[in-house]
Amino acid sequence: MEIITLVENLSYQQGLKGEHGLSFLIKVDGKQILFDAGQTNLLADNAKVLDIDLASVDAVVISHGHYDHTGGLESFFEINHHAPVWIKSAAFDDKFSGSHGGLRFVGMDKTIMEKYRHRFRFAEGNIEIAPGLKIITDISHYYPFEQSSSTMIVKKGNQEESDPFEDELFMLYDHPHGLTVFAGCAHLGIGNICRTAMEVTGNNHIGLVLGGTHLKGASGGRIEQTINAFSDLEVDHFGLCHCTGLPAFIAFSQAFGGRVRYAHVGTHFSPYD
Repeated sequence: MEIITLVENLSYQQGLKGEHGLSFLIKVDGKQILFDAGQTNLLADNAKVLDIDLASVDAVVISHGHYDHTGGLESFFEINHHAPVWIKSAAFDDKFSGSHGGLRFVGMDKTIMEKYRHRFRFAEGNIEIAPGLKIITDISHYYPFEQSSSTMIVKKGNQEESDPFEDELFMLYDHPHGLTVFAGCAHLGIGNICRTAMEVTGNNHIGLVLGGTHLKGASGGRIEQTINAFSDLEVDHFGLCHCTGLPAFIAFSQAFGGRVRYAHVGTHFSPYD
């Protein structure tokens, strides 16, 4: 398995650019899977620099319905004319953030569904999209401290409510040497996601946790509780990024040392080499 970060907030390599967004390309057993699509057409630009042919991607998995994970889909569709996009139907709900005072729209561009309806597949239950690579749509709640942010809002009809993130899913690769867990933003808790991965596979060894942890702006206590949750889990490596935030990344690095990397644009992971 090879994993390449195509879109992330930070870039340190000449020719590559960063944006507030996330996208990983996963190569496994002759298949290429795109996990999330970033915010803009930067997905296509970075792929070209990295000599990655998006036309050869076999499937796309979208972790949730925010603009910074879905905005690159249209540029992807212009290049790739066959890969299905796996997503939960709730990802198309109207989503807002009140983090900066007032509500700003942070959901998907609805015109993409109108133009490319035939490309979307609605994920329900656990779906194997390549040998050992599975979409997990139901996330169990293990840790009481993992609560959804009060500033994230979903609008259904005329009703506004705190977003329960019914649209969130994650992906895992089940391997005898340990699970690889892919999270978009982990709004429902990165600890809950990892516990669920162990629950559904029966594999208690996690080789790599990769993606965002939604700890940007979290209190020191919340970060500490998250790290304490991982003290009870067997995790070999972390590839943290995007919405993790610098304080949380530093705290993870202090707790787990060299097991923690920042997964900036262009980073390669080969968990089983």
